[in-house]
Amino acid sequence: MKAQEVKLLKTEVLQANPFQPREKIHKEDLEDLVKSIIIHGIIEPLVVAHTPAGYQIIAGERRWRAAQIAGLKEVPVLIEETTPKGMLEMAIVENLQRVNLTAIERAQSFQRLNRNFNLSVGEIAERLGKSSSYISNTLKLLNLPDAIKDGMLGKQISEGHARAISGILDVNTMLQVYKQVLKENASVRRAEELARLAKSKTGQTRVFKPHAVVYQIDDREIEIFENKIKKYLGAKARLKLHRTAKQTKVSFIIRGDVEDTQQSLEKIIDMLDRAIKDKKLEKEINK
Repeated sequence: MKAQEVKLLKTEVLQANPFQPREKIHKEDLEDLVKSIIIHGIIEPLVVAHTPAGYQIIAGERRWRAAQIAGLKEVPVLIEETTPKGMLEMAIVENLQRVNLTAIERAQSFQRLNRNFNLSVGEIAERLGKSSSYISNTLKLLNLPDAIKDGMLGKQISEGHARAISGILDVNTMLQVYKQVLKENASVRRAEELARLAKSKTGQTRVFKPHAVVYQIDDREIEIFENKIKKYLGAKARLKLHRTAKQTKVSFIIRGDVEDTQQSLEKIIDMLDRAIKDKKLEKEINK
């Protein structure tokens, strides 16, 4: 990316980054920054991208919003050439460095890098200067039921408690451990102990590799993917997901006799074969 000289742009022509990982910036969180800008102005330029849609902020959205509140008509900017992926990456780094993102916001940001831009856990870790285990364990927080996420956001439990519970596969067991943690006002170490005991009772003894991420799949996602499979294989195809504490089973169901289903079977084999041959997937498998 090629950096340009510092320029002044009107605040009204700037746009928020559509890839901004922080969903909300509250006005009250900007009070100190507004006071600083009124006294000292904006010391560090914003970083923006010139896109067909206009000037979009890569880094510095808080400064931009605070400048508007402070009554500034123009702000200093650096204009860079970048891509949507670059905008998202820079926005995440900016937020991690300058703003205390919640654990869920961090996890959602990492998930967007993974799903939208096909970056592996290792690649995300490398770009953000974090360990693979940190990225993986943060992503696991997205598997938590809403009740536990709300408890973490409401500070009834800490991120450490949530990380301990997120290692459990069964949702009901997660909730049982969560309730016990609240009942005991348990420490993080105690939460880890409760999680280990719960996993032992349910037969969950598998040790997760640092780069292995378990995603909670909801019914809507299965329905969307099943519709794609039907479009690819034909209306007679179905997809079934069965998950227990010990295994996850994905089944393709194609109705018809051997002759009728042969073409669909060949399509499935071809689809999997092409996926395995993908260089990025090969790299992951060969680690």
